[in-house]
Amino acid sequence: MTGSTTQKAACQLFESSEKGGVREGKFLVIESTPKKRQIMVRVAAIIPQNDFYSAGDAWTEARRKQVEIPGQLARQYEVCELDLLAEMPGAKPIVVPPYPNDKVYEMKLPEEAEDIFGVSKKTPGIIWYGTMVGYENAPIPLNIESIPMHIGMFGTTGSGKSYDTGALIEQLVRICDKEDKILSFPILIIDANGDYLDYVKFFEDHDKFGASSAITRFVFPRSPELSKMTVKPIAIDLNLMSKREIAEAINLYYSGGEKTELQIAGLEKLISYMEETSLISEGNYQSIFTDPERFEDAKEALGNLGLHAATVAAVLRALEKFKGVEDQYNLLSEEPKLDRTFVDKMTKNREIAIVDFSAAGAPGVDPPLKQFVMSYLASILFRVFTQYKVEGQERYMLFIIEESQNYCPNLATYNIGYSLAREKLAAIATQGRKFGLSLCLISQRPSFVDQVVLSMCNSFFLHRISPEDVSFVKRATGGLPASLDRRLTTLDNGELIVSGQMLTLPFPMLIKVPPREVPQTTGKTDVLGALRRMAAK
Repeated sequence: MTGSTTQKAACQLFESSEKGGVREGKFLVIESTPKKRQIMVRVAAIIPQNDFYSAGDAWTEARRKQVEIPGQLARQYEVCELDLLAEMPGAKPIVVPPYPNDKVYEMKLPEEAEDIFGVSKKTPGIIWYGTMVGYENAPIPLNIESIPMHIGMFGTTGSGKSYDTGALIEQLVRICDKEDKILSFPILIIDANGDYLDYVKFFEDHDKFGASSAITRFVFPRSPELSKMTVKPIAIDLNLMSKREIAEAINLYYSGGEKTELQIAGLEKLISYMEETSLISEGNYQSIFTDPERFEDAKEALGNLGLHAATVAAVLRALEKFKGVEDQYNLLSEEPKLDRTFVDKMTKNREIAIVDFSAAGAPGVDPPLKQFVMSYLASILFRVFTQYKVEGQERYMLFIIEESQNYCPNLATYNIGYSLAREKLAAIATQGRKFGLSLCLISQRPSFVDQVVLSMCNSFFLHRISPEDVSFVKRATGGLPASLDRRLTTLDNGELIVSGQMLTLPFPMLIKVPPREVPQTTGKTDVLGALRRMAAK
């Protein structure tokens, strides 16, 4: 040992461990005297040394002339730079550094997992995820009590985000409880590309998925996928939204993302007027768009509000376009509605629901309409979980959102216009943890995600990211060790860095996700095979 602090140290390898016997990222343990402490360390770098191969040494001219140098006669050795992680057992902070002549040994994983992590494979409330890179069957423990503090899952296209999220889901339906019983976390998934539909088929084929009692897929009502048994239509109930929320939704859908306060105020005034004059019964906002007579009443009532002619014309165009939500997609007339009954059933029975925004589940649906559905879902979840808290009910749900930058964008870096869903998701991010509603934000570009929402995440699953996002991720996570920091842009597919409160350890871990129970079929390609088949015709 040499150059020790409470954070870093260096050691020289025995000859038997040189030339690949120890690799970067490997876990070792220092036995430090005089109190026989054990310190867990990670190999940050391996530096081979040879006295005959140093810039400007006595052999420089010989190398220049391509003369063979007897390198085996030189003084040569390998030095490992070490990141000091924690004292074992219990992962305690290191307050006294190791000393010269302390011995360094290989850590035996997974045999020593309980000593390292302070939990056993059967500890209630712990899920075991992935495996440490370089080790077989050495998963890391994640504490489900930290899920309400929100999760960020980031990585470039093809880095394995959806696959690894699926692996996490497979553990969340098998949460260890006492007496070998398993429990399941209720999960609602916004599936942008159909990446999680394999779980629907698995449940259909096996009639079970861990301890989850059901997996239901929701698609837009005109989708041909509705012919399948476990598929249900997305059904919206405007009566569960406030007049302001409805006005904003209509404006957003009409403008394609640009928030226009005059139109919103005019729409809100129109809805109030129709209630006050009994054109609609109190709170029956849905009828404006499902009853043709009420829609005609709304158009006529616009002239009685004292609005500027230009505002009246814009509101009328907005109403006509929003009517298409019903005319083209039947979102407002379908049953049963996505409402409190839906949330009650999911949370009580530990179900999984997948809202399919892929081309198959949402054929021809434009982004503003998806924004509206997202805003509606976020509003309902926030309202229902707030009610649970008031009623003294303790319920939980994980809300997984693929392509989250499209629904809670950072408008400074990803200007897609005003996002109605962004405000609702920000409310969940800042307050949802208090009553059991958790976000899992998945994105290719974390710097495109709203900073307020992202700052509420306390657990991170980091795949390979683009160089432009490195500084952003480092700020969001509170920093990473240099040995992991430099790998953020070069991680292999399926490799990821796990950091934050879900970890039972106070330092990030580099892991790889092994094959899932349910293989992923979406996104697989067979370019060569297709070309061969085409050539054979």
